[in-house]
Amino acid sequence: MIFFLYGEDSFRSYEKVLEIKKKFSINDKSGAGLSLFDAKEEKENILKKFQSDLKNTGLFSSKKLLILRRIISRSSADEQAQILKFFKENIEKIKIDTDCVIIFWEEESPRKNNALFKFLIANAKKQNFEKLQDAKLKQWILERIKNINPDAVISNSALEKLSAGANGDTATLHQEIEKLVNFSYPKMIDEQTVNLLTQTDWENNIFKTIEALADNKKQTALELLRRHIDKGDDPFYLFSMFVYQFRNLLRIASLQENGIFNELEIAKLAKLHPFVVKKSFHPAKNFGEKKLKNIFQKLSAIDTKIKTGKLDIKLALDKFVVEL
Repeated sequence: MIFFLYGEDSFRSYEKVLEIKKKFSINDKSGAGLSLFDAKEEKENILKKFQSDLKNTGLFSSKKLLILRRIISRSSADEQAQILKFFKENIEKIKIDTDCVIIFWEEESPRKNNALFKFLIANAKKQNFEKLQDAKLKQWILERIKNINPDAVISNSALEKLSAGANGDTATLHQEIEKLVNFSYPKMIDEQTVNLLTQTDWENNIFKTIEALADNKKQTALELLRRHIDKGDDPFYLFSMFVYQFRNLLRIASLQENGIFNELEIAKLAKLHPFVVKKSFHPAKNFGEKKLKNIFQKLSAIDTKIKTGKLDIKLALDKFVVEL
């Protein structure tokens, strides 16, 4: 069987991949039959590696789950042509092979005239994860609230406020919904709570600033931070987001330092959503546990100075980025 998962909403497609992985793991608890081929990480010979895993029958598992990630968006034209040729020649065998599941996973909407895209649309079990808007987004928010706590409720005005500011960003929405449910329950989530706890300007996510810092791009990080300030974003909220994000990075880096690199295992141990771990994995590794502990100590010291009036919040944010 072949799945083709694509579309702008990479958070929902990621959750679909997790769902398929969980079903697969019921019959393959060791994970020996699972392989991931990511065109962002592997620049060549993806097809050869894929063919090798496809042919090999492991000692611990006869079933296989093979994930081909970002092949259309990141692999070369030659690599795509070779992969397309292979699948055209073997599609009938692959379709009837009940022991092998293949996932083509794109985290964006590929060009519709792409040859591999057209082939997959015609031959795979496809699902387009379009960015949710309006009624569909509201329904997703309601379902997500019930998944977190079946007894939690949200007012119509709060739902409207939450969906209107999200711009279809389900990854950030998920984190904000968890925060709202945990803060409000057993009371109803109201508009005042949404205004108090959430950031409605989703597109300028503070995490981009942290990613720039992890890559040692201080000038970029400073520009992103000042863009937040210039747009009128609350500097106290921005500081709280720095604390929140660096706390998550430290949790992940501590587990990496102890030799744990499986994202699902990290998510379970750190009690974070798998998508948060996926997004934070490389920045955490780039910073490292020791540096992140120092960063967290700096944030704690800055917090004390801000609260005692010894340091202006905007100046504190600037100094934090420049001196990191």
